[in-house]
Amino acid sequence: MSLTHSNAQWRGRSSLGLALGLLCAGSAATLGLTDASIALAESARSGAPAANAISENDSIPIRGVVRAVDQAAFSTDLGARVIAVHFREGERFKSGQPLIEFDCRKPRAEAASAEAVHREMQLTLDSNKHLERHQAIGRHDVEISKARVAKAAAEAEALKARLDQCVVMAPFDGRVAVLGVQQHEVPSSGKPFLAIVGADRLEVELIVPSSWLTWLKMDDSFTFAIDETARSYPMTIARLGATVDPVSQMIKVIAVMTRNAEEILPGMSGSAFFKPVNG
Repeated sequence: MSLTHSNAQWRGRSSLGLALGLLCAGSAATLGLTDASIALAESARSGAPAANAISENDSIPIRGVVRAVDQAAFSTDLGARVIAVHFREGERFKSGQPLIEFDCRKPRAEAASAEAVHREMQLTLDSNKHLERHQAIGRHDVEISKARVAKAAAEAEALKARLDQCVVMAPFDGRVAVLGVQQHEVPSSGKPFLAIVGADRLEVELIVPSSWLTWLKMDDSFTFAIDETARSYPMTIARLGATVDPVSQMIKVIAVMTRNAEEILPGMSGSAFFKPVNG
């Protein structure tokens, strides 16, 4: 019995909440064995007959979510005050531009102090080497001086590395997704205070029945209709999931857009329409 377009759309809507729940609750890493995934699998199996039972003109809609390939969340343990916020939520930035700046006078002073200690230890080592050549000091004392120089150098390097956190630089072109700190505030240690997403490279995540692997292949094309734009876009399958969930019998599919569309934003959702090959 062939699957009609109206029935397919009804089943796509009924499983929308479950599909988005799987995608947004961490299923990007692994498909969890949850009640939601089991329900989605049952819905997909009951609503999607075997590929050879579907006419060539029928399309199977599957819900999907747009995500940015480039995304990052920043946290810090500096304990420093924010002195500049260069971009607000939603604003665009270019790679290499400063996003957030901190008051790093104290970390810089600590790094300078550590560097001075390093120089002091190095001078002591040079002096001990001179004394050793004149047999005025033992070899053991020289080795201790070398160890102290190495320790001082490591401490100075660690403090200089912390200075890299004084300015948060944009690693790619994108937009500010979440800004959790304001000027004059001190971010909580280890808690993300800024999240950014790439502006160019977007992907669509889908979760489909694993039985579709009999006809769904890499580089296959399909149409993705996005709810928020009310438009359809051509897609190509870029990657298939590495594992199948043994309970829900679902597998993840990652697709990329074949052309850029500036109106599409990460987090938008829609329906992917596949035309399986009869066989």
